[in-house]
Amino acid sequence: MNTYTVAAVGLVLSAGLVAGCGSSGGEEPAAKPKAGGPATGSAGSARPGDAAAKGPRYDGPAVPGLAAEPAWSLPSPAEPIDLGDTFLFAKDAQGAYASRGGSDKGPVDGTVGALSVGGASAPTTLEFRDVKTGEVRKTLTVKADRVVATTWHQGVRAVAVLTGATTESDGLSEEKTSTTVTVYGGDGAQLGRITREGDTFDVHEGYVVEQDGEAGLKLTAIDGGAVRKVVCTGLMASCEFDPRNKDIDGGSGHAPLITGAYTFHVENASTYQEDPAQLVMTELAGGKKVWSTADVTPPPGVELDDDGQRASGDTRVLDVRDGKVLTAWGAGVFAIDTWVTATYDIATGKQVGGSSKYAYEDSPYDTVNTEGSSVFSPDRTLAAAHTERGTAVWRPADGKEVWAQADGEKAVEPLRFAPDGVLYGIVDGENGAEDAYLAVDGRTKKVLAKSLPEESIPLFSRSSGYGYLSTGKGFFVFPAAQG
Repeated sequence: MNTYTVAAVGLVLSAGLVAGCGSSGGEEPAAKPKAGGPATGSAGSARPGDAAAKGPRYDGPAVPGLAAEPAWSLPSPAEPIDLGDTFLFAKDAQGAYASRGGSDKGPVDGTVGALSVGGASAPTTLEFRDVKTGEVRKTLTVKADRVVATTWHQGVRAVAVLTGATTESDGLSEEKTSTTVTVYGGDGAQLGRITREGDTFDVHEGYVVEQDGEAGLKLTAIDGGAVRKVVCTGLMASCEFDPRNKDIDGGSGHAPLITGAYTFHVENASTYQEDPAQLVMTELAGGKKVWSTADVTPPPGVELDDDGQRASGDTRVLDVRDGKVLTAWGAGVFAIDTWVTATYDIATGKQVGGSSKYAYEDSPYDTVNTEGSSVFSPDRTLAAAHTERGTAVWRPADGKEVWAQADGEKAVEPLRFAPDGVLYGIVDGENGAEDAYLAVDGRTKKVLAKSLPEESIPLFSRSSGYGYLSTGKGFFVFPAAQG
């Protein structure tokens, strides 16, 4: 089961929060920095209002998609959670920045899903820094077993602090565990708090997401309200939530569990069902049906059987925005890895623009179902598919291909786009050679850099477009290159 397990340490822990400087309510401020500055090898201590960070100079290779010089840096490696206008860092009692958690349940986009903070037996300092300047906006000192990237309602980026507690057996009763979840926004303000029994659940879109039988998910709002149940249907139906791509997976159907004010469930969510899987979008609040794959015509290129139904039951929703749904459809029974993408208008149910069709590369080592998916540019004007020949770039707006790799070229697996359209990718090493990381122009296929170090492939803050990377010499944040 693809369930992100929130691990508690099995100690009797205080879930009490000690808020940082500038907060109220009798909470203690984060510790002040010691005289003499930070110790060697640590990040030091920072307080709200500190000037923009002035760390080491970047002496690595020029990275296409990034400005020549960083806007700011830190003197030690660090990995933040992207909260939009702010980065969230976690530091231990010695001032060292936490690295990402070692779980295999990390987000498929390469961003930080959780920070390894070492448990609630020692305090952890949460440091909220301005993405563009590095200025510390707020600090909080918390007791945490885990610090996890999440979202609040309507996709607002947030961070969840999870603290576990154990009630020991009295000799007759069983030992019980509970987990307190406290969610903070990018400004460090508390958005909500809830305590749940056990430690096996996910936190997504302001809800605690729990498995509810084989075919259901239970959504409990952290800020209160009625519990929402999402139930998949079909003979021996099975559905689960995958936190790595935030999808509900049911048989051959896959879609975002929650997208804005809507949620998806899967009909015919079973390998025992003869009818193809159908994805149904309903209102999150009231459950009213809004859209379904059953009510639209599959795009050209999708094989139909003698009864006019899709021959392949595979279907996926890739995105919902601006009143439109971007979909991917299995092309046919014997074309297992071939998918057709198309966009539909929610109000009319009609297809908008054309469609694209590719045979996708399928690795036997994949542990998360991303079949038919692509990598999208931040402005959603370009998408890159990992095909059997390598990369193919197409336009989501109309489905038209921009370029595709040809036979004889080294196959590139697309990783992510920069805001200016630069596409980063990886070429598998041959005959024991190391993998190669490169950057190409996403619109022309022109190679811009062919041998970048892996650590020089940046991530990008979604709101600002600033790129960031961490090397052995520090953490560096760059403005995006101007196209």
